Amino acid sequence: MPVAVLYSIDFILALVLVYTNLYFQLKLITFLWAKGCSPYQALDIYDLRGKYNKWIWFDLILNSILMYSLSDWGILLGVIAIEAVACVSGPIRVVSSKLAIHNNPNLLDFNGKFKDTRVEYEKLVNLLDEKNLVTYKKSASKLWSELLLLNKRRKEAYENKNKSEQIRADVQKLITTYTIEGDTDKRLKAQARLNKLLKQEADIDDFTRQVEERIRMSETVFMDIRTNLATGQLGNVLVDLDGYTVKIKSLELTVDQLER
Repeated sequence: MPVAVLYSIDFILALVLVYTNLYFQLKLITFLWAKGCSPYQALDIYDLRGKYNKWIWFDLILNSILMYSLSDWGILLGVIAIEAVACVSGPIRVVSSKLAIHNNPNLLDFNGKFKDTRVEYEKLVNLLDEKNLVTYKKSASKLWSELLLLNKRRKEAYENKNKSEQIRADVQKLITTYTIEGDTDKRLKAQARLNKLLKQEADIDDFTRQVEERIRMSETVFMDIRTNLATGQLGNVLVDLDGYTVKIKSLELTVDQLER
């Protein structure tokens, strides 16, 4: 058999084993940490898509190397080597997925204070899969990604506020000192700094309030879209999804302004 043909067969087999092994690993991860979802729904809902894509590339490269390097001893040996590696990588990925899910602050929020929003999104995704509405699912997934990102930006804004509060305390001490010393010029400059910090903190409070309102409103948006789809009223569903996503992104532009 020509080498080129053998290598192409090796590559195809390596590719098949990549997706087969990853599927079973995802099944285990879903069973343990994301019950109620399909393996590929879990990637979306629990923000594991980035890890999954890295796993694909790693397995594809490693499996191809194993198949090619062991091809002289037979394809079966290459398959055995790949499966041996999968038996080692599987438990590691199960543990890393648990850490990713349980240590992701965004997911903690969507398992806690914003749990109802996540539950409604899961119901919507399940319905979209049942009806095989791929385009709708892509739009819904994009909206979910924006919500996760927005919640991350909300947390970053809170961290910036905490830093601002520490600086504000120092500025207030300076104002007190300059007042006692009678240094009017420095006191006024420090007061201007204080006013700027207070304005920034007020803007952050307003931003985080809007974000939390939007995330909670998303529960209603997901429910509305799901019930429309369930009753066959497709109508403006895609327009509603895309329009709401634009509103979410507009809040991200707001936080960009706050960080300047």
